[in-house]
Amino acid sequence: MTSMRENPIRRQPQRRPPWLIGVLIAVAVVVVVGVLYGIINLVRGDSSTDASDVASGTPSPCVTTMTTPAESLPSPSQVRVNVYNATGTAGLAGKTAKELGSRNFKVVKVANDPRNKKITGVAEIRFGTKGEQSAQVLLFQAPGAELVNDGRKGKNVDLAMGEEFTELAPVDEVATAMSVETPVVTGAGCSSPEAS
Repeated sequence: MTSMRENPIRRQPQRRPPWLIGVLIAVAVVVVVGVLYGIINLVRGDSSTDASDVASGTPSPCVTTMTTPAESLPSPSQVRVNVYNATGTAGLAGKTAKELGSRNFKVVKVANDPRNKKITGVAEIRFGTKGEQSAQVLLFQAPGAELVNDGRKGKNVDLAMGEEFTELAPVDEVATAMSVETPVVTGAGCSSPEAS
């Protein structure tokens, strides 16, 4: 007969659940990454370039990019235009307004020029500060027109046709002109076009 001392009962070692090991590894990785991030920020200082530019008073540099008028100017559907006839040719305003409408311009008024001004050139495109870009879009349709900032408050522009006006530029010529790339300088450190 064997005694209990000779054959002791062996206890199975306790096993950890497999998910616990994964959780511990994940926590260790997060702690290590956090410590490394803190050390890097201490060594480099503030990594925000915008904040350092503002704090030092140094604006970000100018950047020159190539853009086309079609990309930088409003689309014709965003331009509200009054079409005025400043010539002796009857029906010119109506015909031109219809053509502008077919090119997606928003025609507001069609009439004889309310200023009763004799325009000997192609046309006058009248606008205010808010309508300056709309006037540029319209100028592609009526090349040779004179841009006149009359100080109006809204975005609406006027196309007042003069004695040398015959018709709007052909659609394909307008599209070609509006697709020509030109350099544009942008950035907080650049002077605005108005200032130059």
